[in-house]
Amino acid sequence: MRVLFVIGTGTAGHHAAIAAPVARELIAGGAQVDVLSVAELRGLPSPAASFPNARTFALVPAGLRRRSRPAANETGSRRRRIVGKLAREAAWKLGLRARVEWLFLRLRPDVVVVLNDMAFPYDGICAVARRRGTPVVLLQEGVRFPLPAEEKANALYGSSDLTAICVWGERSAAHFRTVATAARVHVTGNPRYDSLDVERTRAEGQTLKARLGLQGKLVGFLSNPIDDQGFCSVDEKMKLFEGFLASVAPDMEQRGGTVVVKLHPREDAAAFRAAAAGCRAKVLVAVDEPVLPLLSILDAGVVLTSTVGLEALLFDVPIGALEIPRAGHVFDYVESGAALPMHGDARAAGEVEELLNGFGDKSRALRAAYVEGHLAHRGHAAHHMAEAIRAVARADRGAR
Repeated sequence: MRVLFVIGTGTAGHHAAIAAPVARELIAGGAQVDVLSVAELRGLPSPAASFPNARTFALVPAGLRRRSRPAANETGSRRRRIVGKLAREAAWKLGLRARVEWLFLRLRPDVVVVLNDMAFPYDGICAVARRRGTPVVLLQEGVRFPLPAEEKANALYGSSDLTAICVWGERSAAHFRTVATAARVHVTGNPRYDSLDVERTRAEGQTLKARLGLQGKLVGFLSNPIDDQGFCSVDEKMKLFEGFLASVAPDMEQRGGTVVVKLHPREDAAAFRAAAAGCRAKVLVAVDEPVLPLLSILDAGVVLTSTVGLEALLFDVPIGALEIPRAGHVFDYVESGAALPMHGDARAAGEVEELLNGFGDKSRALRAAYVEGHLAHRGHAAHHMAEAIRAVARADRGAR
């Protein structure tokens, strides 16, 4: 069996963290695994180190690779979005499609595994696979719900012609069954957390805390590119952050605590540092610090729409979900009772106070149930994903 993984993040990114354990399972079972990296196209390092026993091929030649990560403000205006879309279409037609076709001819995969089926260039790669009659399996890349940008484009994640979709838990499965045939949705869990040792990670977190010189209460602002997702502009996202800081700063200063800002790789750390420059409280904008140890030392976390909130709950960190203008509390953090509903205005100070002084105890049972509903088969997820991929390959061989 020949399996081609399409990976869009570097070694430290979530695509590699999810897919690498699955690749190891498949290789151990005798499969040939190859990796098509699109990370370089996004200005990210190659994921090759995560797949030491697989061959890695880059989608873009070295001379055409981006020299740095894209900043969030590159997608901040409608004009830039249009220009970017036209540039992507031109790149695909003028070279990337031919590169993908050549790789398919050379590698002859029996199954193609992707972590996104709608975003560029995954959409084109999936289309090439379908034209060649190669089944495509989607591994869920993050918490999932309909995004404004997807709905406007009528391109919902997971809704293309996929042979199978491997999802993290029953809560995710309920969503994917609304956009795909139910029989194609398989609850496998998330391999990223198979080997997570909570207590060991907490110990690593304490070492990190000492190295960073952090004291007092630590409140995380756990951001993600809601501008890219279509909820708002970059400016609106930054105003939301600034309003939150202005509200909580007096109390955090009095406590001698720190607001720890955890960013997504596509967000502009310099912009967040500039926004926090005049804050009365101490603010740490974390860029290269390891995510899970960082989350483990928080006393409370504030999320927008990201998977990072679910990760914080793995360490029993009480979280609040910040209301997004015109969108409300996105995803199911609040409706499940696992997160405190929060607002980006003067109320934020009292809401953070509630997180630090009691909400954690009130929501502990709900948080545990929430994690269980979203992360099934912990410790065995890679095996379940590998089995789903093998089943697709067997069925395809049988059909031929």
